[in-house]
Order: sequence, then C-alpha cells, then structure tokens
Amino acid sequence: MAHPGTFPITRFDLHWERVINGWTQYSPLLDHVGAVIAKYAPEIWAVIFLLLWFWPPLRQNRARRAVVYAVVAGVLALAINVVISHLTPYRPRPFVYEPSVIHQLVSHKADTSFPSDHAAGSFAFAVGLFYAGVADGLWALLFAVAVALARVFVGLHWPTDVLAGAVVGLVAGFVVLSLRRSLEWLVQLLYRIFSIQPERRYLRRR
Repeated sequence: MAHPGTFPITRFDLHWERVINGWTQYSPLLDHVGAVIAKYAPEIWAVIFLLLWFWPPLRQNRARRAVVYAVVAGVLALAINVVISHLTPYRPRPFVYEPSVIHQLVSHKADTSFPSDHAAGSFAFAVGLFYAGVADGLWALLFAVAVALARVFVGLHWPTDVLAGAVVGLVAGFVVLSLRRSLEWLVQLLYRIFSIQPERRYLRRR
C-alpha cells in the first residue's frame, strides 16, 4: 500500500512491471543489453546525432536539420517533464516499492519515477528525426521503444512512467516540427559555426 501523498501504483503497473522485469531471469545477454540501453541511452543518441550531422554527404543538410529539430524537441520534452514531476506527488521507483521482488540491474537514486525522462527524450528525438526521412524516423522510433522497455526491464520505471514520458515526447516532437520555421535562425547559426553550405532551394521546398 502506497503511503498517503504518493503517486499511486496501479494494478496495471504492478502486473506489467513484474512481467517485463521478470525477463531478467532468462538470459545474461538480454540483461546486459537491457542494462546498456537503459543506462547509456543519452550517449547512444548523442552518437546517432553526431553520425547524422557529419557522415551522410548526399543528404547531409536535411539530416542536419532533423538533428536540430530532434535536440530542440528533446529539450522541450525534458522541460515539460520537470514541470510534471514538480506538480505530481512522489512516486517510488519499482526497486524502492518492491525491493524483494524487482531485479534491479542499474543503480539509481531513489527519486520520483514519474514521468520517465529517458522515454520523453527518446520519443521526442525520434519524432524530430522523421524530418530526415521515414526510414530514419522509424528506426529512431524503434530505439525509443527499446529505451522505454529497457527502463522498465531493469527495474527503474513503472510502465505508466514510460507511457507518460512517451506521450510527452511525441507531443514535444510534433510541436517542434510544426514550428520548425521559427528555428531557422538556429539552423543557420549552426551552419555558420560548422562552415556548412546552406541549401539554396530549402526556402522554396519547405
């Protein structure tokens, strides 16, 4: 039973947390992969952004714009999460709420679990990367789903934590893409910083 004043843990959360976290009993390799994704998702996203920024010469400007939009969307999503976390009661993480049941694979401080910053940022990034192309957006979305599942898998978040984070990320991503014209100054500033030749036909095609 949760202490009065804390965010409630639903039956849905209890059931699916135990199911997904229970997968830790089957494969050491799965445990390792899940722990890496859950712990190092921000670093993995950073590598993805660097590759999209510097590597693809045939579509580099569109990919670079997608990186800008994705990062801005991620920052917006995290800002929204900060507001939500301050407006909602403390919610104990699974490894705090059920220490004898949950297999905790990644260490974490016992702060509030709602909503998931990793899920919010990942889904915001994924939506932003759809600007680079449908294929880019789809694999980014698949990775965002993997990050959300991994955070539940390792015992750090309840399923509704990552679902709420995903909603925040999706909203932030769509807002940024819909307002991308207002970010043109940022794109051009980064182009100047990195000595990138701007697209001549971008203003007509967007």
